[in-house]
Amino acid sequence: MQFSDLTRRGRLPRLDSTDILPLAFAGLSAGVVVLTIALLWLAVSFSKLANKPSPTLVQQVDGRAFTVRPADVHDSEPEVIRRVVSDWAVMTFTWGSIPGKETETIEEEGIKVKGTNRVTESAWEAGFLLSSDFRDVFLAQLAAEIIPDAVFDGQVSAVIIPQEVSPPQVVNEGLWQVDLIATRIVFDDTNPSGTTIPFNRRFYVRAIEPPRKPLIKNASDYQQVVYRLLESGLQIDEIRPIHGEEISQ
Repeated sequence: MQFSDLTRRGRLPRLDSTDILPLAFAGLSAGVVVLTIALLWLAVSFSKLANKPSPTLVQQVDGRAFTVRPADVHDSEPEVIRRVVSDWAVMTFTWGSIPGKETETIEEEGIKVKGTNRVTESAWEAGFLLSSDFRDVFLAQLAAEIIPDAVFDGQVSAVIIPQEVSPPQVVNEGLWQVDLIATRIVFDDTNPSGTTIPFNRRFYVRAIEPPRKPLIKNASDYQQVVYRLLESGLQIDEIRPIHGEEISQ
């Protein structure tokens, strides 16, 4: 065998210029496919992230944890609105101790409202659930016309029994109407079994900006009360008497 034959056999095949274009096209096509797959993967990942439910557990710096859901400041759960109305009524119209219980009678000093008239401490606290322009007027009327002085001597006590709290009806953005059907029972020496007083009222409840910062460690009692009552982000704007035919269905 001649040396020239071995040399020819060991040479690499030569590429013609016409063969480079198909190879370049094939390489470019493969790159496009890989890039397309990568973009699709990113799109799917972002879609899953966007549709992922928001965290439902939030823990404050004071250690309390609670569940949350995304909501606008003008939005509120119907049950929360109903509870604000019910809590306000119970705090405002429950005075003294329940008759018949063998407990030591504790006289309440009350809190003065515009002069010598007083309201119970729980009614005063419930006043923070009322809008600022409504609160002063209502507490003054409550002290002058509804809560007798005998409450503070332990001679009169009272409870309120909410019988029905209607589902909130939207009046405007961030404003709801709620009807409360309840019965007040006032106990005193003249009628130990209690005097019943119907209490049917229409409430207008408004969404407000709730406290965002947690309470400081040395917060006063007043600060704690305000924070606790307003953390629902709701206040009562107005309360009107209603009659049977006006009650919300």
